[in-house]
Amino acid sequence: MDRLKRDKKTSSDTEEIRGSYAIMTAILIVVFIGVTALAVDIGYLMATRNELQNVADSAALAGARVLGSIYQPMTLPQQQSYVCNPNDVFPVVIDAAIKNRAAGQNIVVNTSDILIGDWSPSAKTLTPTLNCPDAVGVTARRDSLANGAVATFFAKIFGKNTVPVSSVAIAALTAQSVAPPGSLPIPAAISVCAFYDPNYPNFCGRNIIFYPTTSSEAGWHVFIAHNANDNDLRNLLVQLEYEIRNNLPLSTPEVIIDQTSLEFTGGTMSSPTFDAMKALFDTARVLNDGVIDNDTDPNTWTTSVGVYDVANCSSTYNPTGSILIKGFATIVIEGVANAPSKTIYGRILCNVVGQGRGGGAEFGTFGDIPGLVL
Repeated sequence: MDRLKRDKKTSSDTEEIRGSYAIMTAILIVVFIGVTALAVDIGYLMATRNELQNVADSAALAGARVLGSIYQPMTLPQQQSYVCNPNDVFPVVIDAAIKNRAAGQNIVVNTSDILIGDWSPSAKTLTPTLNCPDAVGVTARRDSLANGAVATFFAKIFGKNTVPVSSVAIAALTAQSVAPPGSLPIPAAISVCAFYDPNYPNFCGRNIIFYPTTSSEAGWHVFIAHNANDNDLRNLLVQLEYEIRNNLPLSTPEVIIDQTSLEFTGGTMSSPTFDAMKALFDTARVLNDGVIDNDTDPNTWTTSVGVYDVANCSSTYNPTGSILIKGFATIVIEGVANAPSKTIYGRILCNVVGQGRGGGAEFGTFGDIPGLVL
């Protein structure tokens, strides 16, 4: 009898354990389904967000490239009075976006998701404006506003049929990092000291004396020749004047920041060399062609120069030998005075779009080929 009771009790305990296992199994199945839904759907949504990011990136770059192509052939006065027509940018952005897919669907970008404006590198913000804009922001969506939210797989079990996903990109015309061959028509450069001088927190419009080089603000070079001297500089100035006067391609080389070093002459300029510089100035200043001379004033010469890296900001320092180029600036040479003063003077300009890629240090000149900034 006792044994029978024990057998019944054992059988009852076993059934209770089996029942518990069944409940636990059911719970675990639900948990596993939930984990699977989470893993699969989250992975899919992350992949979709990456695809949308590619869409936004390509569309923003296409829009900013439109700005660069509009600015590039303009003279400086035209650039600084430019008012953007959104209809020049919107179709290009929309076309670039729709050529890409996200979650199996071509992406349409609404015009309300295209922002044209001014990019602040320090604040990392895009301020909407059509006056001289330098950046384009794009939001690529899969939500109720555009293209429909992304459908889920396993999450439908829990009543989550769709999830909204979006990505944002901003492309801007940033500081010029490459000067293509022939784009630096004068063998002069400005020291980084002129841009980091605490006495001139805003270097835009700052006056620069290019000769005599009794300060570290400017120097003369012969591009990449070695052991440069006054005779080399004079020959180069004569050559450049001849090429400009005869509308020939300039023989100056490509210069890349942080890669190219230019050969400086030490600041000394003999009378024949100074005369050669005066002849170059007189030939270039009347062009007003928006290329060699980027202004409309026959008395001034607006052009591009390199910015060289020096650690010595002493007022007695004259650059000599091979010095690395850290960026590019736009200058307007306003006059070349003959003897006895023999002075070459000008000033630094800002918010100028030149030819070449961006991504360099900010010295007032942007490249016309944009880069992603966000």
